Amino acid sequence: MLPPKNPFPEDEFPPRASLNRYGPIFINVLTIGCLIATAWIGGLFGLIMFSPNSVVNPFPPPPLPPLAVIATLTSTALFPTIAPTWTFTPEPPPATATDTATSGPTVTGTAIVLTTQPTTTSTSTSTRTAAPIVTETPLPSPTQLGGSVTATATATATTQPVGTPTNTAVPISNSPTGHIVFASTRNGDADVFIVDPDGNNEQLIVSASSNDDRPSLSPDGKKIAFVSDRNGNPEIYVVNVDGTGEVRLTLTSAIEGNPAWSPDGLKIAFDSNRGGNFDVYVMNADGNGVIQLTTNAKDDRWPSWSADGTKVAFQSSRNPTVDIYTIDVVAKTETRVTDNGGNNQSPAWSPDGARIAYQSDQDDNFELYSIKPDNSDETQLTNNPAADANPAWSLDSKKLAFQSDRKGNSDIFVMDAFTGAEATGILTDPADDRQPFWGK
Repeated sequence: MLPPKNPFPEDEFPPRASLNRYGPIFINVLTIGCLIATAWIGGLFGLIMFSPNSVVNPFPPPPLPPLAVIATLTSTALFPTIAPTWTFTPEPPPATATDTATSGPTVTGTAIVLTTQPTTTSTSTSTRTAAPIVTETPLPSPTQLGGSVTATATATATTQPVGTPTNTAVPISNSPTGHIVFASTRNGDADVFIVDPDGNNEQLIVSASSNDDRPSLSPDGKKIAFVSDRNGNPEIYVVNVDGTGEVRLTLTSAIEGNPAWSPDGLKIAFDSNRGGNFDVYVMNADGNGVIQLTTNAKDDRWPSWSADGTKVAFQSSRNPTVDIYTIDVVAKTETRVTDNGGNNQSPAWSPDGARIAYQSDQDDNFELYSIKPDNSDETQLTNNPAADANPAWSLDSKKLAFQSDRKGNSDIFVMDAFTGAEATGILTDPADDRQPFWGK
């Protein structure tokens, strides 16, 4: 007997057979996909949660520290230097009453004012009636140049002066008897010249469109101190004897005048009205270290050093007439030298220290006299109807140079330093030649 037929033969139900074969695979694939999706979603959530810029990050990172900039120096030598194509020079401030210099070396000074009046002694017994007061003949009024006064102001002559222009070296003769420096108006205003005592080898040293006068040679003959109003008021300058190297020493609103070198060449005495009236001051040869030497309420002017440098002679108007005094530069004690009833001016101490020459009108006309510093042996040297003035001693103290108008205009003359000696004119220019100083 045949077995019953299987109602569900295997070959008649292939779908069930396929489902049974691939079902587990499908489930496995689905499971793997779910796991991958879960992992992707989890990773995305982690990125969002823990991002440094996320607002929902429960663990934000600490803030970054501030940045530090480190600079290193690099030598400028590694780079080329390009020269400027223009320069700018600021204009200095106007000159003030302080003694300071900006064209040249700087000049500062403090005036030392004595609190007590100097002790004055006199050995004179003269009872002569006083003559009317005759004051020193003033210089021509200074002319203001170009408005305000500045430390860099310079003057240029509008016409070619006679001689060699200023600041150009000129040859200086080797004269065994020294040289005479003087001021002359032959170029219109006053200029500084130099000449041998016999009138030869005349040279122009300083020339500007201003009054340059009152020259004084240094003891070694290498420099000339002089006065110039080129900046509006008279100031003291120094220049080499050949006309080069000009330097201004004073810079005030006052009148500075009559420079005189000390015998050692280290100091310059001068007169100034920076204190109101004229007094004698002393400064170093470079313009520094200014001190006040005289303190009288009247005018003290025209200083001249003694041969040993311990005293200074000067003229003073403290009496009814102008007289010559000396002052000790250390003790500040003063001695009256002249008392003859006339006006005695422009003292010049001889190089040997024995006598002081000066001009006096005690006979109603200005003549030259000399006297010993102790007020003895006053001697009249000239006797001429013309006015003789501004004596200057030769190097050996045996001759005098002076100015006189005995030829109609002021000229320079030379004479032996004794009474009645003949005076010889060494210059013949029709202009005024004046204020001689005899030095090396």
